[in-house]
Amino acid sequence: MKKIFSTYVASILFLIIAFLLFTDRSVAQQPGWIEQDLPQTMSGQRLPNRGDDVLIFTTQYSDVVYFFDIRINVWTEVNLGSQQTFEDALGSGNTVFAYSDEYIIAYSSILSQWDTVKYEGTVLDPTGISTRRGYGCGDKLAYFITNANIYYVFDSELAEWKEYDFGFVSNTSGFNNFWAADIYAGAIIQRNGYDYAKNITYSLVTHSFADLDQGGWYYYPDHIMHGGYVASWSDAATTSKFFGYCAATNEFKSITFPNNFSVYQFGSQLPYTSFEIVEDIFIFTVGYAVGDTQNRDVFVETYSTKTGNWYSYQYSFDPQDYGLPGWRAGGSFSLGIYASTGNPIYGLWKFYSTTNTYIGEIPDIFGNGLFICGGKVAVGTGDHNLWFHNFETGYTKHKYFAPNDDIYNLPQLGAENYCSVFRVNTTSDTMRVFFFNGNTDNLQSVETYKLPNSSATATPRVYGYVTGGPNNEVIFYSEQKDSLFIYQATEAYGGLSANNFLIAHTLSSSFTLFDASTCQIFEKNFPIGSSNAIGGSLVFVRSGNMELTAYSGITKNWTTQQTYQVINAMHVGDEIAVGASVNFAKYWAYSAYDDSYYELEPEGSIVSPFSMAGGKTAIVIRTTKVYAFSPGDVSPVIEDDNTRVNSYSLSQNYPNPFNPSTTIKWQQPETGNVTLKIYDLLGRELTTLINEELIAGKHETTFDASRFSSGIYFYQIKVKNYIKTKKMLLIK
Repeated sequence: MKKIFSTYVASILFLIIAFLLFTDRSVAQQPGWIEQDLPQTMSGQRLPNRGDDVLIFTTQYSDVVYFFDIRINVWTEVNLGSQQTFEDALGSGNTVFAYSDEYIIAYSSILSQWDTVKYEGTVLDPTGISTRRGYGCGDKLAYFITNANIYYVFDSELAEWKEYDFGFVSNTSGFNNFWAADIYAGAIIQRNGYDYAKNITYSLVTHSFADLDQGGWYYYPDHIMHGGYVASWSDAATTSKFFGYCAATNEFKSITFPNNFSVYQFGSQLPYTSFEIVEDIFIFTVGYAVGDTQNRDVFVETYSTKTGNWYSYQYSFDPQDYGLPGWRAGGSFSLGIYASTGNPIYGLWKFYSTTNTYIGEIPDIFGNGLFICGGKVAVGTGDHNLWFHNFETGYTKHKYFAPNDDIYNLPQLGAENYCSVFRVNTTSDTMRVFFFNGNTDNLQSVETYKLPNSSATATPRVYGYVTGGPNNEVIFYSEQKDSLFIYQATEAYGGLSANNFLIAHTLSSSFTLFDASTCQIFEKNFPIGSSNAIGGSLVFVRSGNMELTAYSGITKNWTTQQTYQVINAMHVGDEIAVGASVNFAKYWAYSAYDDSYYELEPEGSIVSPFSMAGGKTAIVIRTTKVYAFSPGDVSPVIEDDNTRVNSYSLSQNYPNPFNPSTTIKWQQPETGNVTLKIYDLLGRELTTLINEELIAGKHETTFDASRFSSGIYFYQIKVKNYIKTKKMLLIK
């Protein structure tokens, strides 16, 4: 890696930042606007962007790049030593990134550090769509791929660029796929004809690259998976292959299927529908059958990105059955669905990732069977009955009804931890809506006016449905509280918009907000104006020409600000929002952390773009200055329940940097022995914080570093097959 600054200069800057951080913490971490003067050498198109808690700014022609990080509340200037022509700047999560005609530069808000490299070659397909162009940015990494056959990845957990020379790739088609996922970056270079594709990945778990020269094709974001993916290849004559990649192990594992006259039928994993809103998907299932209609053997393979393994199952088909199972995948399970002759009786093969086993079931689904999968729950409907199943607890719930040709059941939604079904009566104006909750294994329902052609608005945490009818009914459902409400609006119909645990029902001159974390309903006598008014933890609305009103999902308070100027534009993030006056002469930033507004009257002439907001920060741009908004010394928003844990994760310690103690948080979806250890920069074990069996849920512990000197340390957690390491910085 070629650092622009020498080690000496970088060390001096590090000490300056440390001094700013800890000499007067109370001043440095106050919320408000922080300005940065711009040198006259910057010109051309402005290139700002933002992540969740970090900003980047440069211009088309410039020798400097600026970063703002709310963790340290200061602008960081990086001088590249010579005038550059910058092409683009991107941001997401904890990472921002830019590239010029010579350099790639990125910043990590996890460690509050940056790195830059003078790259070789030119970037691949720079003007293509996001998954075709050779550069991009994810929450914890950025990537850059050049025609010199080098794959550069910025690892935000290390705040370093990594590079990999993947060599010359022959017979390329020019059609490639590049992407940044949750804990890995992927690159697939396609070859012509039936030649294998080249697969390259970088894992944030192992902090290393993996290369599969004879791999398969996977188009992100089709079949989005977490922790890895499954690619496929076929010669269209004799053989099909599937390649599973697991970021936890940073390895590829493949299976081979015959693809010839002996194969009776393939059973591929079906694509996800708009009715399935699943956050974390770890499973991919495929199968095939050999034989004929009377005598068939079925072979099934399921890949889990949690373990990095394929799991096989074989069975013989009953001659009365028809159709090889079409596999539907949930977050951590899959369903193989088949039917019998005569009056169709549906059968299931279920794969559980908790035990990595297959179990068969006849769920008593008759007639027109339909199935929808959620994260850990599934729902099936027949002509006269309902079937609900929790793949985490193994609980099954049946609901039977007397045969009635005037009534049909329609599976309506499969979310992370809940699913819903409509039971519609064609001879009346009512229907019954069922909700099954995977956190409680509870089934409940409500009868309401039917509007079956309408669609729900939902997130994994909240659900809304406008039924209309004489009472103007709106259904609200909270996944966290497992609570169902019927709200009577003042007008018929209207629209719904939702984000995270907040959902708003909007009418022409008013709106109603439902907070699913508390099940509170708020009525407001002014319109919400835009579906973009709802952030992850707030609502930000122009309540008058010269008035802003906001709701904090953190404090659960409403706050109003008189602006005395007409409001022209608004930007909404997750925990902050910004409103601007009609001529952009003034800005008002709102923080959901403290229910406060912070006014800014920027200096200099207006330029384009004027401003933008990220999750927790925002930027305002002028000819001679840029301004960043910081919410101050804030802690991460922590949910108050242990029921939502469905995957392993280790959080970044907070605060970071720290002195002398810091908090480490993690979550585990199952009970197991947990070890949490501290290591120094040389990999020597210093202390063990945790070594005991802990139940599934969210946990935290404190690391007191009073006896250790300033420096970089690592903390590593091990729970069963899950291993994760993160870096932290102690400054005394």
